[in-house]
Amino acid sequence: MIHNIKLKIYSILAATLAITGFASCEKEKSINSNISTVKELYYPEVGKYLKLQPATTAVVSFEWSPARAEDGSLVMYEVAFDTLGGDFQRPIYTIASNGNGVQNALSLSHKILNSIASKAGIQPSTSGSLQWTVIASKGLNEKKAEASRTIVVERPSGFTEIPSSVFITGAATEGGADLANAQPMRLNADGVFEIFTRLKAGAFQFVDRNNGTPVTYSIQGTRLAEGGDNQQAAEKIYRIRLDFANAAAEMTEITGVGVFASAYNKTIGTLAYAGNGTWKSTNIPIAYYDFGSWKDDRFKFQFLTADAGGTAGVQYYGSVNQSNSTPPDANTPAAYYSIVPVDNSQWDFTYKYPAGSDGKTGDFTLQMNAAADYNYKLTVH
Repeated sequence: MIHNIKLKIYSILAATLAITGFASCEKEKSINSNISTVKELYYPEVGKYLKLQPATTAVVSFEWSPARAEDGSLVMYEVAFDTLGGDFQRPIYTIASNGNGVQNALSLSHKILNSIASKAGIQPSTSGSLQWTVIASKGLNEKKAEASRTIVVERPSGFTEIPSSVFITGAATEGGADLANAQPMRLNADGVFEIFTRLKAGAFQFVDRNNGTPVTYSIQGTRLAEGGDNQQAAEKIYRIRLDFANAAAEMTEITGVGVFASAYNKTIGTLAYAGNGTWKSTNIPIAYYDFGSWKDDRFKFQFLTADAGGTAGVQYYGSVNQSNSTPPDANTPAAYYSIVPVDNSQWDFTYKYPAGSDGKTGDFTLQMNAAADYNYKLTVH
């Protein structure tokens, strides 16, 4: 009996030792972190000149030859950037490659590259050189590529960090000096923030958020600057545009808004500013132009403007479509009523009145604020 117990104990010990030995072998196998270095950098080529456009979706592609893991497993990659002459011991910026670091390629946006250039001391409106290389890794084992390359970047005159949102605030604004009531500006497709608003006498400035301690901006001539504020002398209505990518600013006074009838080649009614980027008017007479064999029912909107020097101008706003062949009805999609800047042609980019509007009157509303795409509404009665 004792002999059998001893055999069982020895069997258990032997099995335990075998399992331990196997686990030890597996552990030794799993910690093999030997990798080769990246042998070649493919793209961008040496000395590639890049004119950065951080307000766009433009990207720069980086590519290199793959490193190899001795055990055949995955190798991770980071692209490292340094100043010209740097040794990458303390790179100014590192970023994982595509696919969360597993691909031997990186698509880097102009926005991030502009930020890297700023960290390297390259000033806005100037060009300078950056070094880049690739660091391959497996576990704690890291190996820098056998080579590095230089690219030359030209930074725009604008801000390195472009805010995701911008508001206007201050005693002169429609929202007043309470930051929580700051009015949001609309981000256009070209990366420019815009607002149609009324300013009265007093101070105003721009902020990147309407709570806490925001970053502030002001207009200095035609330039956009960080910090400071602006003083408005008298009540006026403006279209304000802030271009952070180019540090540019523009304030255009809106002196009048009207409904422009194409066939008459003039405005047939004016709209009054109602606040928050909205113009309204009621009971504007609608009269199609009679050409004898047919009547014309096309219209768009005319904005009368004045620049900072007082020079008068005209800007038309109309349809996203160059031609709309049929009047709108209950099934017309909302996009039909969108408003965009258009050219000064008499007939193009116009809308049509709803069928049966001839001889009646219309209530018009133009909504030009950040709540939605710019649009118009028309009620005929």
